[in-house]
Amino acid sequence: MICKIKRIVLVLCLVTAIVSVVFSPEPAFCETLRFVFLADSRGEALDEPVNTLVLNAIISQIKALSPQPAFLVFGGDMSYRGCIKGTYTFQNWKDLFAPLTSAGIPLYTAIGNHELYAHGCGASDEGFFQVNQQQYQKVFTENPSNGPPGYERLVYSFTSPKGDAFFAVLDPYYLTADNPSPSLCGTIDSTQLTWLENQVAQTKASHKFLFIHTPYYYITGTNPADPAEASCIPDDTFTNMWAILDKNKFDIYSCGHTHLYSLKTIVSSILPRPQTSPNPTPPWQNNVVQLINGTCGAGVDTSTPTVANPALWHIAQAANTYYFSVVDINDSKVTITSYSGNTGDYSVFDTNIATILANNQSQSIAITDNTPLSVTAALDPGSLSGQNADWWVAAETPVGPYSLTPSGWSAGINMLTQHPLLKIGPAEVFNGYLPVGDYTFYFGVDMSPDGIPNQPLYYDGVQVHVTQ
Repeated sequence: MICKIKRIVLVLCLVTAIVSVVFSPEPAFCETLRFVFLADSRGEALDEPVNTLVLNAIISQIKALSPQPAFLVFGGDMSYRGCIKGTYTFQNWKDLFAPLTSAGIPLYTAIGNHELYAHGCGASDEGFFQVNQQQYQKVFTENPSNGPPGYERLVYSFTSPKGDAFFAVLDPYYLTADNPSPSLCGTIDSTQLTWLENQVAQTKASHKFLFIHTPYYYITGTNPADPAEASCIPDDTFTNMWAILDKNKFDIYSCGHTHLYSLKTIVSSILPRPQTSPNPTPPWQNNVVQLINGTCGAGVDTSTPTVANPALWHIAQAANTYYFSVVDINDSKVTITSYSGNTGDYSVFDTNIATILANNQSQSIAITDNTPLSVTAALDPGSLSGQNADWWVAAETPVGPYSLTPSGWSAGINMLTQHPLLKIGPAEVFNGYLPVGDYTFYFGVDMSPDGIPNQPLYYDGVQVHVTQ
């Protein structure tokens, strides 16, 4: 496609950029910080309320990280039930983290729906129970108490030691009484939204993060808590919440609940869901990342993704595979490095070190066939610098796949180069015009340097919709 289209000019090959890169000036100093996010450690039955084999393996992996994290955040669904046969499960779960907390690594938590379930703890086992919520608040005393009155240790915020990173936790299931027929999608009441707006207005932090149990954008059409149930459809309170995140340039929205992994930058081409009315929410502008950590013990949701172009959502849902994510803040850059495994060693399988932009936009743009297109790629490998890798620049096109090679764009999937990772870019890999159609450009590196695209593959993609 690309090499046959008239008016296409390849003005800079990425190979040249690798050997002749000019680095951008370093940003002004900001705080350096690392934290870990994980969610959904529950077991699948009353006699196995927590998947301790998997969770203990992950705790060991976190303890072995170098440098160690400043803290970790758990995104809910600790145990199969919050109360089982008259005993609350919160303290036993919390004790599992002693190898980390005793080493000075604080544990923060966000409440999930399973914390509110009970079995054999009262006259009924149906729905959510307020006493579970109250017991949760009594056990997780390390969670700050600066939320709205009554929401202490359920809704709260904290900042990093030097104040350059702001962190907030919300509760989509907050109870003022027992709820026998709760919605697993949850809702974010006006008290929390007002509180969040006020908290954000008071912070001067450069980086902002939100933790909550439930996603805003769901990936599959079934609810992982019960495959027989229809997919959750968030209510407009989630759109109102996301508007706060977008306006205030949050970095990451970290969640769980859906038992799969996904990492996606939410851009203007992704519509609010649901759209608010009667005054529609404008397109998203600030590219907040939704990180669904998946599961660190609960059964994996392996149902078919329903999102458009699943590759751009970085979905992982392999059976018996579990996850945790490490977030590093280094000056202005935020890097997410996600690990996968089971009960043995965990290894990196996804990271956002690669970036590809179309006309300086990430993820998706729409242009006409007489609009010039510039596609640029950048890499910031961080701790992976110097490791040998295969480099790939490819495009899905209306006439099949194309790849950038040292001699230009050609049909098929072909390697650009094999070279140690280093910081480059942004380097222009395409400049010209495209005919009407849908295109997706990818830039990635894989860490098995054998000339074949395989795992671990760290990549980014951008969609280009061309009309007349």
